[in-house]
Amino acid sequence: MSRKQFLVLLAVLAVLAAAAGGVVWSDRSAWTSADSRAGQKAIPGLKISEVAGIAIRDASGELHLARGQAGWSVRERADFAADTDRVAGMLVKLAEMKVVQSEPLVESLRTRLDLLEPGTTEPKDKATGAGTAVELKDAKGGVLARVLLGKKIMKGSAMASLGRPEADATGRYLVASGDEKTVFAVGDPLNEAEARAQDWLVKDLLRVEGSKTISSSKDGKLRWTVTRNTEGMDWKLLGSGQVPDLQKATDLSSSLGWVNLVDVVADPAQSDTGLDHPVVIKAETFDGLMYTLNVGKQAGASYYVRIAAAGEPAKARKPVKGEKAEDKEKNDKAFEEQRKKLVDKLEREKKLERWTYLVAKTGLDPLLRDRQQLMPEKKKPAKKS
Repeated sequence: MSRKQFLVLLAVLAVLAAAAGGVVWSDRSAWTSADSRAGQKAIPGLKISEVAGIAIRDASGELHLARGQAGWSVRERADFAADTDRVAGMLVKLAEMKVVQSEPLVESLRTRLDLLEPGTTEPKDKATGAGTAVELKDAKGGVLARVLLGKKIMKGSAMASLGRPEADATGRYLVASGDEKTVFAVGDPLNEAEARAQDWLVKDLLRVEGSKTISSSKDGKLRWTVTRNTEGMDWKLLGSGQVPDLQKATDLSSSLGWVNLVDVVADPAQSDTGLDHPVVIKAETFDGLMYTLNVGKQAGASYYVRIAAAGEPAKARKPVKGEKAEDKEKNDKAFEEQRKKLVDKLEREKKLERWTYLVAKTGLDPLLRDRQQLMPEKKKPAKKS
């Protein structure tokens, strides 16, 4: 995402956050009717452009996000890329959220409002009353702002009063740095503010488009290779007169065309990944790009995976017989634009070699079939009457 696109996204989110600031909840009567802080920003003077680091701490652990030249990254996941939309969404809400009500904070209410500092409760009861601390830092590590988020405020309804999960959160209690003796109620639940590292990762991991050849091997032994001459043609088993099941062959390219991330393995050396004896999936595209997926052991509903990308898109377009001059110029321009996109895509994908991933089992299972499992199922003979 470019800087211009990021700023446009921030502007849109700012409008939405401002609109959310006017939400009123069911227990408003518990607050004073006259409040001089109402309508003011909970974190005045915060400039999103100055935020270069985010630390979130709650009862589940800690999370650290950092902004670099390539964008935001997650420290707890070996600096893998963070979801820019999620980061931008939370920053805009923090910068734009307005106070709906405020009251002096009575210490005895901290537990009830989940406004205890995380990590200060007893281990056996660590989640009781613990809030979520969010700290925003500048490029030099200085603290720009800090808030302690407490209990979410639920929409007034029978469901809300019963504490049912179907009730919608419309706001949240919080304490802001510089005013620790006051509890604010704001009109946004700030659902993004959680320390679960996997939730902050970019999930769009890999898109292998236009596969020409796909093969599978293990321990150096080829299991199968399927190929096709054009994207519109059916797949064939290389070196065999047999034809694979059409749907199963299609599933192979579909699986590679939509590889979504579950999590990044922070320290692969501490896990039995099985990547020393992987199933190796290789794919070559019609654009001249080549991909290798090493698939290791299963971990729950995921597999351990390593990814490598290589190749080079064609540098010149094949001339078309009888092509007019004006068409040639237009087609050459389109070819160059597409080639640039492919080169940029490949450069991004080459960087994926740095990490070990967890990828959903359901997405990879079609690629792990053996040769026989790719063949059409034999029809059972009809029973004689």
